[in-house]
Parts: sequence; structure tokens; C-alpha cells
Amino acid sequence: MRVKPLLLFLLFAISATAKNASDETADSLLKRFHQYYDNMHIDSAMMMLDSLIAHHQERHDIKKESLPRWNKIAVLNNAGRYEQLVEEAAKQREWFANNKIWDRYYQCWQRICSGNQEMGRLQTALREAKAMKDDAQLRNNNVGRAMAYKQMGTIYLYIQQLDQSEEAYRKSVKLLKEESLDNGILCGVYEGLCEALLKQEHYDQALIDVKDWLAHLKVVEKEKGLAVVSQTYIPCYITLCSAYIGKKDYNKALAAIAKAQEYHEISKSVLTEYDILKMRTRLALAQGNPQQAIAYGDSAVALGVGQSVTLKEDRAEAMLLTGDSEGAAKLYRALYEERDSAFSHDMQTQLNELNTIFHVDELRDEQRKSRELYTIIIFCITVIAFLTIILLSRRSARRMADKNRELAEKNAALEIANAKAEESSKMKTEFIRNISHEIRTPLNILNGFTQILSSPDADTLSAEEKESMRHQVEDNAMSITSLINNMLEFSDALSRTVIERTDTISPEEIANTAIDKAKNAFTDNVNFSLDISDDARTIQIQTHKGSAAKALAQLIENGFKFTSKGEVRLSVSLQPSEVCFVIEDTGIGIPADKASVIFDDFVQIDNFSDGTGIGLPMARNIAQRLGGDIRLDTEYNNGARFILTLPR
Repeated sequence: MRVKPLLLFLLFAISATAKNASDETADSLLKRFHQYYDNMHIDSAMMMLDSLIAHHQERHDIKKESLPRWNKIAVLNNAGRYEQLVEEAAKQREWFANNKIWDRYYQCWQRICSGNQEMGRLQTALREAKAMKDDAQLRNNNVGRAMAYKQMGTIYLYIQQLDQSEEAYRKSVKLLKEESLDNGILCGVYEGLCEALLKQEHYDQALIDVKDWLAHLKVVEKEKGLAVVSQTYIPCYITLCSAYIGKKDYNKALAAIAKAQEYHEISKSVLTEYDILKMRTRLALAQGNPQQAIAYGDSAVALGVGQSVTLKEDRAEAMLLTGDSEGAAKLYRALYEERDSAFSHDMQTQLNELNTIFHVDELRDEQRKSRELYTIIIFCITVIAFLTIILLSRRSARRMADKNRELAEKNAALEIANAKAEESSKMKTEFIRNISHEIRTPLNILNGFTQILSSPDADTLSAEEKESMRHQVEDNAMSITSLINNMLEFSDALSRTVIERTDTISPEEIANTAIDKAKNAFTDNVNFSLDISDDARTIQIQTHKGSAAKALAQLIENGFKFTSKGEVRLSVSLQPSEVCFVIEDTGIGIPADKASVIFDDFVQIDNFSDGTGIGLPMARNIAQRLGGDIRLDTEYNNGARFILTLPR
């Protein structure tokens, strides 16, 4: 009777022993994986992960099996094996979908996108990112949406669209925070966000986001333990060090890199050691210690991971500072060859990508055409038969309707042409009248003074009178010359040719040149003021100095022309993509009925003022040919406000 309890006890003991042996086997495989991976023996590390997957499969432990599956993707990504990464991520994505582990499912999908991007397949990466976002929308999954935005941020960062990159990363962070996740998904997003900020030299903002990153890591550490999160602290503190280097706060930069080293000692890895040495190289160089920078750089190279572009650049600069021009030349030559090779590779990759897309689209079209062929044929036969009956019955009516419509269109076109001809004739007549007036007045003055100076009584004139007459003759001659020059410039403006932007110049210099050109229009009753923002004083833009100053001078002259008393103000400021020159006056303003035609040729807002009506159209034409524009601010009521913009 005692045999049965004893047998049960033995079976229980054997089962417990087998379980302990199983756990020991899993721990042993995991330990060996870390040993291989930390020393960058990638193939051996992948074999250990396959063994772990098989081990957990035998025990139907999906939760434990999911970790080595994800680690396979992480290892390939960190090792830069992108072709293999894309293939493996697609395979594991399917497994995670079958087991409804959606966070990892979308993370795998994002790695597919990033792998394609790293191989230069931007088209494929963009398509995958859009498909991932659409899929996440259908599932109402914030992690999926966040991974799609993360990928968009990565692509924007890759093509140096840094504002868009920052915006996409921030959307990803916001979505992940809404999920209150206490895992490591957020860390990769924070790293990309901070990289975009550092490239823009937004160091203070980067420090703010690094603090949020650290706060998140503290939550993960509390939940999962320091061993799990120690490796993730390292890129965080390396980013912090980079921000402090940008701010030239080297003491805090040293403290940050020391913290990174402290976490590296907890869980050592060749990759993290390489990243720390690379940042130490940059810090030593920034502190003016090129010898130390070279020593750190040599230590990083000795790890056998390779050399990143930034490390090569920093080492070459340090070599130059220490007088090792030969070593620096070798590194710069290697950088040139590497970039040249990368360019050729990218070009070939893009061609292959386009060929692939074209082929896929072509096959898709053929399949669609094959599926719809019979339906289309039947539909066409039916439609043709129906249309034939309709056409026969309405043929005569249609011909008559077509003729009537044609006649109506011709009549309407003739009416429009006649109206335009009448308007054009009226404008040209008005223009000729204005030109005649503008030329006749100074010519009459010139003729009168010439007769006086050439008459026998000229000798009776005093020296002051003669000098005054001479000045009057010069001023009116200059007025005629200026008018003719404006006419020639207006004729040139009608050509609509692009003005070559061959001058590198500051907005301040353009403003000062325009003021000099417009000096003759200044009057004692009207004050003039100039306000230039600090950034507009230092920035350099690519434009044509003479043309830009001419357009601005025309606006200044226009302000004085229609302001009898008060002031004319010119302010210069920078916008994200353009430079703005704002000219305000306290004059008569622009009537509401003239606002829409103020830039039309020969239009004058005041028939009692001198002018030809070509100044504003010519100025706007010049601005547009320089890539900018001139517009009227219709909301300004204290006079007139014109805004000239030029591209930065």
C-alpha cells in the first residue's frame, strides 16, 4: 500500500528536477547569447537565440519565446545587417500577429521600414510606414501609430528635414505616453528626437527632452530592475554629453559621460564602449586637447567595430591640430572615397528601387486588367449599342446645339476681347498722357532756363541765381533720365526672365542701399525710420543686390510720394523661409476699389499725383523674378503697408 505514495513522490521529484534542468538550460543559452553578442559574434549570438526559441517552443511558453524572437531583430539592427534584418523582421512580425502581441508586431514593422531606409530604399520605407499607420488606424492601436510617426521622423532626419523630423518624433512620444507604457519602446523615439534637436543646435530644448527621457528610464528601472535598463541609460547620457558640448559646458559634459561609463560597467558591451569612446573623442577635441582625442579615437578603432563618419572626421581634425597632416590626409581621403562609394551605391539602390516599384505596379496593372477584361468587354458592347441608338436619334439636335454653343462662345470671346482692348487702349492712352506730362514739365523748365542763360541779359544775373538755375537744370535733366531708366527697366521686367541671384549679402545692406537710392524722395515734413532685427543684421542671403535694392527703393519712394506729413517706416525681419521688408507710411492709403488692381500696369491710385503707374508693377515683377514677392497689407488702416519678401 506504500508503493503508490512513494511512486507519486518520485514522479514529482523527477518532474521538479526536469523543470530545474530546463530553467538551467534556458539560463545557460541566454548567458552564452550575451557573451557572443557583447563581443559582436553575431552569427553565434543568433544561433543561441534560435536555440532559446526552440527551447521555449517545446514548453509552449509564448511569453518567454517572444523575447528571443525580438532580440534577433535587435541584434541584426545593431549589427547593421539590414538585408537580413528586413527578412527576419517580416518573419517575426507574422509570428507576433498570430499570437496577438501587437506592440512587438508594430515594432517589427518599424524595423522593416528602417532597414529599407538604411539600404537607400526610401520609397519602400515610406510605403511601409503608410501601410503601418493605416493598419494601426484600423486596429485603433496607439503603439502602431507611434511606430509610424517614429519611422517618419527617422526618414525626415535621414534627408535633413529637421523641423519635420522633430514634429514626427514628438507625435510618437505623445502617443506612447498616452499608453503609459513602462517598457523601452519610448527610448528609441527619444534618441531620434534628441538627435534632430542637436543637429539644429537646439541644445536647451535637447536638455529638456533628455530629462524627460531619464524620468521615463527611472520608471522602467523601478518596474523591471536596473539590469534590464542599464544599457538604455548609456545613449541617454551620451546624448546629454553632446548637448553640453554644444553649450560649451564641458564640466557637465564630463559628468554625463562619466555616468554613461558607470552604466556601461554594469552591463558591458563592445558597442556601448565604442559609443562612449567616440563621444570622449569629440569632448577632448572640443576642450582643445587633440592628443587626448587621438588616444580615445585609437582606442575606439581598436575595438574592431569600425569607424563611423563622425569619428573619422574628429580624428582627422585632431591629427591636423597636432601636426600629423599625413595621417589627417589619409583619413580625409578615406572619407571622400567612402562618401563617393556610398553615393554610387545609393544611386544604384535608388535605380533598383524604382525598377522594383515599376515592375510591381506593372504586374498589378496586368492582373487588374486580366480580372476586369470580360466585364469591360460586355459593358462596352452594351454601352455602344445604347449610345448608337441615342446618337442616331439626337444627331441633328446635337449638331444644332453645337453650332449654337460655338457661336455663343465666339460672341463671349469677342466681348471679352473687345473689353480688354478697350481697357488696354484706355490704359495706354492714360500712360502716354502721364509720360507726356512727366517729360513735358521738366523739358519746359529746361527750355526756360536755357533761354534765360543764353540771352544777352544773362550777364546781369548774380552768381547765386546762375547757380540756382544750374541746379534746376541738373535736377530736371536727372528727372528725365530717371524716367527713361524706369521705362527701360519696365520693358525689361515685361520679359519675365529670371534674375540671376549672384550676390551674397545681408538684408541690412540691401536696406541701406535702397535708402540711398530713394534719398531724393525724402522730404522735411515726413520722418523716416529704420528698424532691423538682430538676426537680419548677420544673416547672408543669395540674391541680386541691385535689383533687390531697386524694388525696395521703389516702395520707399512710393511711401514718401503719398505722405504729405507724418512718417515712413522700414522694418526688416526674418521668417523661417524668407526675409521680410515692411514699408509703412501714414499717407493717404489705398482705396478699397484700387487694392485688387494696385499692381496692374499703368494703374494710378490718385489722378492728381505725378507718376506713370509702372512703379509698383515693376517692383513686384523684380521681386518675383528674384524668387520673392510684394503684397499689400489690406488690414493696415493708418496709411499704406507693403511687404517685400525675398527667399533666405
